[in-house]
Amino acid sequence: MFTTTEGGDLVTLEYSNYLDLNNVQFDNKSIAIDFSSLLKESNLGLGMTYTNNSIDFVSYDRTHNYSMFETIHNVEIFARYKKAIVNNWTMDLVLVPYLSSTLNDKISNDDLILSYSANFTKTWYKDGLKSALKLGVGYGALFGKPDFYPLISYASNVNEKLRYEIGIPITGVFYELNEQNGFDFTVEPESIYAYNGSDYRIENGQIIHNSELEFKAIKFELGYNFKFDNNWSTNFNVGYLVDSELTISENDNNIYDFDSGESLSLNIGISFNINNK
Repeated sequence: MFTTTEGGDLVTLEYSNYLDLNNVQFDNKSIAIDFSSLLKESNLGLGMTYTNNSIDFVSYDRTHNYSMFETIHNVEIFARYKKAIVNNWTMDLVLVPYLSSTLNDKISNDDLILSYSANFTKTWYKDGLKSALKLGVGYGALFGKPDFYPLISYASNVNEKLRYEIGIPITGVFYELNEQNGFDFTVEPESIYAYNGSDYRIENGQIIHNSELEFKAIKFELGYNFKFDNNWSTNFNVGYLVDSELTISENDNNIYDFDSGESLSLNIGISFNINNK
């Protein structure tokens, strides 16, 4: 939802894996549904995403029990409103209430986060090629612990096949080889932030009643996209995570830092375009 690219409404299944973050491995499975095309009001967009994050702490479990953090559930419901203003400027408002939790205890307000963003986009054309400038601000767990972040980017089509985007949070180059095959290279943040409401005993015997797991990194990713037909498409991405941090904390006080370092990542997904239902 943060790019200046117009996308179709999709049902998407994805699997991703971070191979080794200093003896910690992530397996992420998600399903996303964007059913904006089913609405009569074209300015509105609605959808939802569910992600299951499985974390294997490998050798760390020999000295301590991290089992309560091994499964993290993330449910997002988003609503988007888009309105043309004047002189090719549009306004986008996005509201994303979501739950991010280990679900080891009953759901509380701490499991819920209200993410939102507002931005203005200016589009123009030169020799039939589109360019766009986006300016705005968002709030959420895009960079780890929920906070405000800027939305600023410039995107331009160099020709009918090549497009680039420079900005925050996404920078990338996108190339369509033909109608079926495409490649892209992107740089963007990767993060997980989840609440654990159950009691957690740390190494000195102290019991922590409310803890949070936070993971954040910058991902450089090379992707390949293939369209089977007008409805079905798939993607395969290989990435490299840098500047990663994986911690468990309580009220901003670190309980454990895993010194996660760098890691390769793999991602595969398949999408169905419900615009062609």
